[in-house]
Amino acid sequence: MDYGALLRKHNKKTISKKELENMFSAFSDEELYAIVKKLSDESILRPVISSQTNGNRKYPVYMKYRISFENSSFENEYMEIEKLHPVLQTAGLLKSKPDIYRRYREQLLMLDRYLFSRNCCNVSVSRKERSFEIFGEEKALDDRMFCGMLQKLGIDENTLFFYDTPEFCFNDYIPVKKPKMTLLICENKDIWFNIRRMMFENHAMNLFGIQLDGVVYGCGNKIAGKDALTAYTSFMGGSDISYFYWGDIDRAGLNIFLSAVKQNPSLSIQLFVPGYEEMLRLAKVRKIPDSADRRKVTDDYSSIFAAVDREFRNAFEENIRNNKRIPQEIISYAFLKNNMR
Repeated sequence: MDYGALLRKHNKKTISKKELENMFSAFSDEELYAIVKKLSDESILRPVISSQTNGNRKYPVYMKYRISFENSSFENEYMEIEKLHPVLQTAGLLKSKPDIYRRYREQLLMLDRYLFSRNCCNVSVSRKERSFEIFGEEKALDDRMFCGMLQKLGIDENTLFFYDTPEFCFNDYIPVKKPKMTLLICENKDIWFNIRRMMFENHAMNLFGIQLDGVVYGCGNKIAGKDALTAYTSFMGGSDISYFYWGDIDRAGLNIFLSAVKQNPSLSIQLFVPGYEEMLRLAKVRKIPDSADRRKVTDDYSSIFAAVDREFRNAFEENIRNNKRIPQEIISYAFLKNNMR
C-alpha cells in the first residue's frame, strides 16, 4: 500500500490517529505504529507532541500528526542545526540524524530559545512548571518519546533544572532549612499543629530537652509507605537529615514506626523517647481507652520497650499487652507551652 499517496489525498496539514486508522485500515496499535514509524522515518509525519500518545508503551502512537512532503534534502535543517545552542549540539545527534531535528523542530526551537535566554543561576522547579515555561504545554516533558530523544542529546532534569514532585508531599514546618537537620515526625495532625504553632509563634525549638529543626506531619500510615520518607528527604535536598518519630501508644502507632524504619533503611529514624515517656507519665492518672486493633498476633515491640526508661517500661508493655491506646492528644497545647523552649 502506498501510504504516502493516500496521505497526499488528505489535503490537510494535520491528521488524527483516528483518521490514520481509517485511511490505512489499521485498527490495532501494533499495525498502526509500524506504519506511522515508517512515515516518520521518511519525515512525512511529524507528531504533535502536545496531543500526547495513545498510552501504549510498546506501540506508542500520537493522537495527532503534521503532514509534510518537503524535499528530502536536509540543507535547511543543517543550517538551522548549526545555529542551535551548544547544549543541543554537544551529542552530535542532530547533525548525524537531521530527520530527528525535522521531526521535533518546533519543540527544539522552543528549547533553543529557552537555553539562550535562561538565567545561568537557574533555580530548580517542578517538571510541569519547567515544561510549560519552555513549551507552553505542561505535559511536554511527560512524553516518553520526546524525553527519550532529549536524553540522547544529553539533556535531562539536571540540564533543565527541574525535579519530579515526590509522590508523598508531607506537611512540614521548618523555619530555617539547613544541610544538617533533626526533624520530628508526628503521627497525628493536632499535635503536629500545636508544635508547629509553638515554633512559629514562640520560636520554641527545644522539646523535652531535644533540639529540633522542624516538625513533619506523617499523615498516619502514609509515612510508613515504601521509600515515602526517603523520597521526601531527597526532595528536601539535605545532606544530613535525621528523624525522631512520635505517635500514639498503641499497636497501630508502634507498627507505623517499625514500618517506617524498615521501608527507609538508608535513613536515621529514632523513637522520640521523651515524648512517649511523658505520655506514659500523664496516663497514670487517666482512664485509658481500648484500642480498635483486634489482631491476636502482634509484632515484636521489644526494641521499642527497651528504649524507654525502666520507670515506664512495665506500663508501656502492659498497655500494649492489654490492647490499650494512649493518644498523642494527651499532650495538650498548654502542656507543650510549659515544656517547649
